[in-house]
Amino acid sequence: MKKQELRKIYLEKRRQLSETEYETLNQALLQQFKTLDFSGVNAVHIFLPMLRTKEPDTKLLIYFLQTTYPNIKRVFPKTDFKQKKLINFLDDEQLVTAENKFGIPEPISGNQFYTGKNSIVIVPLLAFDLKGNRVGYGGGFYDRFLAECEAGTQFIGLSFFEPVDLIEDADELDVKLHQCIAPYQLWKF
Repeated sequence: MKKQELRKIYLEKRRQLSETEYETLNQALLQQFKTLDFSGVNAVHIFLPMLRTKEPDTKLLIYFLQTTYPNIKRVFPKTDFKQKKLINFLDDEQLVTAENKFGIPEPISGNQFYTGKNSIVIVPLLAFDLKGNRVGYGGGFYDRFLAECEAGTQFIGLSFFEPVDLIEDADELDVKLHQCIAPYQLWKF
């Protein structure tokens, strides 16, 4: 299938999740997240969830990092729509977040942070395939950001659903994932 069709299908699949299913899937994602190897990791770049669209609740992952790995920096993205890129902010006492005009929770002020090579980037997606390609929301913000990351940065997707066989229209501008966390399996590419 192609990206546009997959976006429609997987947005609808998320929309149809009951609250109980949504909570169960989020807890399963958290359990898979806990199995990652965090040794040597300096920072985890992680998106803030749009709960109204039943995006994976990354607040659970953030809390796990805060309590289990307090020395690992947590970094949140802000979308710069004019420059079509992500600006990253450190999760510290200076951070202020709010929803932007599109309903995306993100930093509005705080300390900017550069995500270096000993980092993990948790990548939002709607679907992924067996080769590590992903379907995002279509703006290309994460592909541009991932393309600028240093070698050694780990790109890890977060999905409620299993992979499709192939995203037919993936191209050279699409940055592949290294891994993807699904509720009952950690996929490696």
